[in-house]
Amino acid sequence: HTWPLRYVLSHSCLTRRFTAMSCRVIQELLDGDDRYEVASVEVLEEHLKGQLERGTYDLDANLAILKLYLLFPGETKGDVLEAILLKALMAFPAADFSLCMYQIPEKHHASVAKVVELAQQLEMAKFKNFWKLAAETKRLSEVTGWQSAVIDFAVGVVAATYRSIKVDELAEILNISAGDLEKLIKEKGWSRSKEDKDVVVVSTETFISKKPVLVKEPTHMTLDQYRSMVTASSAA
Repeated sequence: HTWPLRYVLSHSCLTRRFTAMSCRVIQELLDGDDRYEVASVEVLEEHLKGQLERGTYDLDANLAILKLYLLFPGETKGDVLEAILLKALMAFPAADFSLCMYQIPEKHHASVAKVVELAQQLEMAKFKNFWKLAAETKRLSEVTGWQSAVIDFAVGVVAATYRSIKVDELAEILNISAGDLEKLIKEKGWSRSKEDKDVVVVSTETFISKKPVLVKEPTHMTLDQYRSMVTASSAA
């Protein structure tokens, strides 16, 4: 059954609370012929507001908004672009942010510059700079669950790059209190170093053990190797 767009507008997407039924409506809209109709812009924008409020995430719906903005440039709203990118930011290390940026014309980049800067800090794992910029970004206060999403990403970075780390450095990366840090250390199976209580040992369980790959020498000389040998011989 396909829900008429009038029904969607009047019964679902003009409210902030989405029921299971309205979520089905959104999916049917995305799967149907209305996906690229201008009337769907308002529906999907309201769905985005619901994501901000409830901490949910619907990349497909958000990409559909960006596509509609490309089809109907007059519908473009800077605050909606910013909100879409903030939600994509929370999906790091997935490539969602880049996917969204590809759909935003360069003329609108200035309006989302702050979020792009936040993304750059995360991409480079410059968490101290990120938290400083985040504190200056008022729009983040409208995004439910953004801190925990960034902390989860930062924890993944720590688990992948550290075997041990100073407590104060870890707290700075995660931007959390001493009490919350202790809870996190226990949750992740990490521990305080026996030799130095100011050092957290990252559990080896967080590392994916891989067998060393033996690189075999090529049986035949490559063209580049041949050229190098001839050049060296000529020089001699």
